Amino acid sequence: MKVIKRTHQQQEAKIIVGFLNAHGVDAELLDGHINSVLPVLPGGVRIAVPDDQEQEAMRLLAQAQAGALEGDDEASE
Repeated sequence: MKVIKRTHQQQEAKIIVGFLNAHGVDAELLDGHINSVLPVLPGGVRIAVPDDQEQEAMRLLAQAQAGALEGDDEASE
């Protein structure tokens, strides 16, 4: 497993993992169980993917950040 991102917001981490999972990447939250009642985690939450999916995960995150995936749902209808 490779850590591809770290965030201090547990909700943000869950959204990222859900996004990656929806696009076929087996992403997981690491450290998410620690202090899960806190919305902001001092040490952060790590997001990890299998080694062979690292490049795909990084590509998807870059596209999402650039807004390139916004029309995907409409294009498939």
